[in-house]
Amino acid sequence: MKKVLETLLNDVSKSPVIDDGDLKAASHLILQSVMTGLGVDRCGIWLYQEDLAGITCFFLIDAFTQSTEESLVLNRSDLPMYFVALEEDRNIVAHDARIAPETSEFKDSYLDVLGITSMLDTPIRHSGKTVGIICTEHRGEPRHWQDDEIVFSGILSDLFGRAISAREKLDVEQQLIQANQNLEVLVTKRTKHLEHTIEQMKQLQQQLIESEKMASLANIVSGVAHEVNTPLGIALTATSHIKDEVAKLAKCFDNNAITREKFKKFIQDSTSALTLSEDNLYRAATLVKNFKRTSADQNHFEEEEIDLHEYVTQVLSTLVPLTKKISADVHLDDCKIIKKTLPGALAQIITNLVANSCTHAFRKDTSHPSIYINMKKQDKDKVVLTYRDNGQGMAEDEVKKAFDPFYTTNRSEGGTGLGLSIVHTLATQNLGGSINIKSGLDAGTEFKITF
Repeated sequence: MKKVLETLLNDVSKSPVIDDGDLKAASHLILQSVMTGLGVDRCGIWLYQEDLAGITCFFLIDAFTQSTEESLVLNRSDLPMYFVALEEDRNIVAHDARIAPETSEFKDSYLDVLGITSMLDTPIRHSGKTVGIICTEHRGEPRHWQDDEIVFSGILSDLFGRAISAREKLDVEQQLIQANQNLEVLVTKRTKHLEHTIEQMKQLQQQLIESEKMASLANIVSGVAHEVNTPLGIALTATSHIKDEVAKLAKCFDNNAITREKFKKFIQDSTSALTLSEDNLYRAATLVKNFKRTSADQNHFEEEEIDLHEYVTQVLSTLVPLTKKISADVHLDDCKIIKKTLPGALAQIITNLVANSCTHAFRKDTSHPSIYINMKKQDKDKVVLTYRDNGQGMAEDEVKKAFDPFYTTNRSEGGTGLGLSIVHTLATQNLGGSINIKSGLDAGTEFKITF
């Protein structure tokens, strides 16, 4: 490289103008150096538009017309071949710009008008991508650009990239200064905004939980209604039988035909029918009582000291319609644990897990579908509830997303993807505990909840 070019590069690279953040001053210094080193009287810096539909002149010096220009625009639609060349991120070396394929499109509207015969474009790179070019334009007889001249222009392009970085650094510093000056105001505003956003998220979360609870309750209500109808029907039949027997006895009484044998048989039949009616009415009452308790708990999360085994048993009795539909067996290990907790949250967790198993885990070909629930004390006041089914299980990627809101593998059949997400929220936020999941294809699924 010629000594004069090396000297110019050395002067520019050491100049504080490059790093002080003033892009106009840096542009002027770099373009003047290009013009001095390459002996041209027209040179400009052009930057790509964000959508890459064109390039805009950032700064241009024309010594012949003694003018500087900005905001000129070259559009891709007018110069397609030129933009194809630019996209290759290489130097465009047009010794004779009027016939070079990359620049010939400029001939009539630009080159001939300004008397330009040769062009040299070197890419400006910043943060790993090309953001523009330094375009050097020669007037007079076409010139052959020398290798050291191309390298010289390329180094100056890189220096302009350094100037852009300095400008960005200055912008960041100014923003930090401004931020520090208004820190208290900004923190207050953002805190209020965050509080508002968090409140909105809590409300939305509660709405989602309520929506899912209502959907679960709707399914359970339908099943409980069916389960209650069966014992009520039996009790009604027994009552009708007693009524018929009373009518027969009254007729015998009117005809003075009551015998010891007939009266004894009436007592036996009535006692049997009344016992049957009482048993079934008690069964219906228990179902309604358990359902009422569970649904009330799920609608009002209030802390209460409960017998966990007794309470979970009550909850499971309301879920019989779900498990009965697919002939699933539910096994609850016996235990005696008294704990102060939120019964409603626990009921919703059990309900969602059972519904999840019945809806997603058990296939039609599942042999003896079964659910196992175990509760054990951990430390002084912690309880570990283990829920396991022998269903089809989940793949590894499904396990990772199991607790994500709205993730479901059963959307085509009405799945909302909220069941397990709500379980996670209830376990971690409402009960203040943790929940882990372990599963594998054809290996069932296990949830371990510590609360």
